[in-house]
Amino acid sequence: MALFNLGTKDAYGKQRRVEHRGKYLRASRTGGVALRAQARAAGVDLTANTRRGVRASVTPAKNTQVALQNGRFILRGRYGKGPTKLNLSKSGATVSTRNRLGSFNWLKPNRSSAKPFGVQVRGQKAAQLQLIYMVVAAIVGAVQLLLMLIGGLLRGAIALGQWVGDNVHALPRWWRNAWLRRQRRRIDEAVEQAINRWDADRLSASFALAVAVWGRGEALQDGQRTYRRVTEKTGWVALPRSPEVFAEAAQGLEHCRAAVQPREDAHRILIALLAEVAAEKLEGSRRAALLFEADDLALIQGPRTVLQEQMLEIFADHAQLQIEPARPVDEASKPSSARSARGAPGAGQGDEPTGRIDLNTASIEELQAIPHIGPERAEAIVALRPIRRIEQLEEVDGIGTSRLAEIVDQVKV
Repeated sequence: MALFNLGTKDAYGKQRRVEHRGKYLRASRTGGVALRAQARAAGVDLTANTRRGVRASVTPAKNTQVALQNGRFILRGRYGKGPTKLNLSKSGATVSTRNRLGSFNWLKPNRSSAKPFGVQVRGQKAAQLQLIYMVVAAIVGAVQLLLMLIGGLLRGAIALGQWVGDNVHALPRWWRNAWLRRQRRRIDEAVEQAINRWDADRLSASFALAVAVWGRGEALQDGQRTYRRVTEKTGWVALPRSPEVFAEAAQGLEHCRAAVQPREDAHRILIALLAEVAAEKLEGSRRAALLFEADDLALIQGPRTVLQEQMLEIFADHAQLQIEPARPVDEASKPSSARSARGAPGAGQGDEPTGRIDLNTASIEELQAIPHIGPERAEAIVALRPIRRIEQLEEVDGIGTSRLAEIVDQVKV
């Protein structure tokens, strides 16, 4: 089979020309059978062919050949890079383009060549085949380009739809922040100067009081319970422990609120101002901790109100904090060993943390696997969510310091 190049592919993946080229013997459909010998002497290539005669040729320049064959003068040259080249001969210059089928001569089509299925064709038939091939290739290329454009437009439309879906819910929040910035510029300078003089502890206490007390529609004068909860809580790092600081913060907040208009939105405007001052005076880690601890303080009294959620969002936006919601844990995707450990009472002692019960994702039945946790306490734990610290379990009736010590090694958040 290899004797006639059958099965042999060229650079384009097509069947090579069906022919035989031996050291002396050549056989092809167009050239017939001929004996051929070649030699070189004094820089001249000499070729003898039983069908074409004798040819003497030299190469005066790159890609250029000058020859005499049977007394006839021959000039050949091919110049250029890529599929399109300039062809030079004694009869003039032409331009041809190489493709998968062969070569098409743009100026003299009858000099084109084609090789369908390895059979070499030249002249007018080759030009006709080339024209048909190029028309089909142009149609295929246009269809592919059209499909690429349609695909690109579809991907762009999908991406735009996803972007709009992801951001349309944020438009009211963006509008509210823009309105707050306008109102912020109208605040009395005395109020702004007063808040700018507050230290980090007073700023932290003011924000926590605003969320926990104002956020539930209560007056700051009734916030003594909030002071007590903060001073009794362990594990908080951003809020001050001194009741005096909270008392001063409450007095200063009420004084500032009385000077801010419109009065029904004064608490939101003050939260934006507190957040901007906190962004200058508090480190990023403390601002983040303050946001979470104010949220914990608000949740002690029950689920957040709409106003409390707005206050937390306003503080995060104006204090230059970006909060991303945590993805819920898929219980079905967890290892079976972790699920079995949760299902057995007392499991988790001495186990790795992966065997602990997650207070934020476990079901009420799984929570009852924790020592001292029955149905009522399990429901109370669910009501506490999101739980950010295990110490929050002390807010459940019947769980004190001693029982928390027995639970802490078997749970996680």
